[in-house]
Amino acid sequence: MNTHSPNKKPLFATLLSVVLATGATLAQAAEQPPVRIGWVNWSDTEITVKLATTALQDRLKQPVKLVMADIGIQFQALANGNIDLIPMVWLPSTHKAFYDKYKDRLEDLGVLYEGRIGMAVPSSVPLSEVASVEDLNKPQVRAKLEGKILTSEVGNGQYKLTVKAIEEYKLEGYKLVASSETGMLNELDRNLKRDKWSLVNAWSPHWMFSKWPLRYLDDPKQIFGGAEQIHAVARKGFSQQYPEVAYFFAHYSVPKADLEALMMQARQSSSDQVVAAYYAANKPRFDAMFQQGAEAVSSRQP
Repeated sequence: MNTHSPNKKPLFATLLSVVLATGATLAQAAEQPPVRIGWVNWSDTEITVKLATTALQDRLKQPVKLVMADIGIQFQALANGNIDLIPMVWLPSTHKAFYDKYKDRLEDLGVLYEGRIGMAVPSSVPLSEVASVEDLNKPQVRAKLEGKILTSEVGNGQYKLTVKAIEEYKLEGYKLVASSETGMLNELDRNLKRDKWSLVNAWSPHWMFSKWPLRYLDDPKQIFGGAEQIHAVARKGFSQQYPEVAYFFAHYSVPKADLEALMMQARQSSSDQVVAAYYAANKPRFDAMFQQGAEAVSSRQP
């Protein structure tokens, strides 16, 4: 009597193919290439990028590679597919020129938080003398400022808008003094200690507004725009390759008050320390930023 069932071999072959296919799928997931996140060394960006990295690695076990470069280079790399995502695109004004140039090759994943840019002076500068960008044309104001506009990197969005402001407001006798965020703020600090006036390219959220009393100048021509929204923007096809990561960034946000507090705390310890502590204290809120995305991906599995 033949004890072998005629169905055993096909059944074994089927099970083997399922096991092999599952193993291949798991191996593919394990080998998923790192998400390449581009960033610029701005205080708010450092906190938001490191928080996102912590969440992605903890929740999805997703490898992340951080790539630092100037914003113009980031947009070009994004459009060419050399990086996957930049979570610091200021719209509708600051980075409009970059975004418009490449938008056909980009995906806008959503708004992370709101901000503002503009020219600012210390509050010790009398409001009666300098309330608006137009007041910079007063000879006595120009003299006290030595015709200097302190700014961070050459060529970023705010730098270009300031060049436009110089033209539109006819700010003769002024020049942009560019260095870096740190260099700009060190110069501001030195000037304040010597009771010298300063004019800086400011943006918020930023710890500078917690450390020093500063105020934005009115901008009647709206060169710098009003409220800005900081977007996460990815390369074309990113959300299809990384649906859960895309879902996370579409739902990722940090309250402005929390962000500014973290930026200030990071100066006293380190960004890595404050990010780890904040993530641990707010883990349920971060978990919720992934939940439906994970459910959507699971529902599409065969």
